[in-house]
Amino acid sequence: MGVVEASKGVAADIRRNFGAIKERLLEKLAIASVPADALDNARHFLESVVRDVTVAAQGLTKDALYRIKTHLVDILPSLSPAITRKMVDDAEKEANRDGTEPTSEEDDQPPQSGKAPHMSPASSLFASLVNKPLSRL
Repeated sequence: MGVVEASKGVAADIRRNFGAIKERLLEKLAIASVPADALDNARHFLESVVRDVTVAAQGLTKDALYRIKTHLVDILPSLSPAITRKMVDDAEKEANRDGTEPTSEEDDQPPQSGKAPHMSPASSLFASLVNKPLSRL
């Protein structure tokens, strides 16, 4: 069940980020006096891009976590496959739980321990997608 939770979390992040991009772009197009039918076509196109990227993100997240589990079983033969998979599931759940905690101003500060903050593999996998223009997707 952990993989499904991770992929839904990634999909929700992408949907929210691209949804905000879509809304801002539509506002800019409306200000630029784009004809109503063209604006409606643009809205439908942007919504389909958001859907496609969200579905792709879910699939990539599931695939990545599956690959992690299977490869770690091969890399760590001293651990049983069941234990290895459980460790990956537990790490994923902890990362998802950490990612859903409310953020504060302290979160923007660099870590004091000298170590980088933990980031879910799923969230870092798609972090670069959010900042790229739609034409590059």
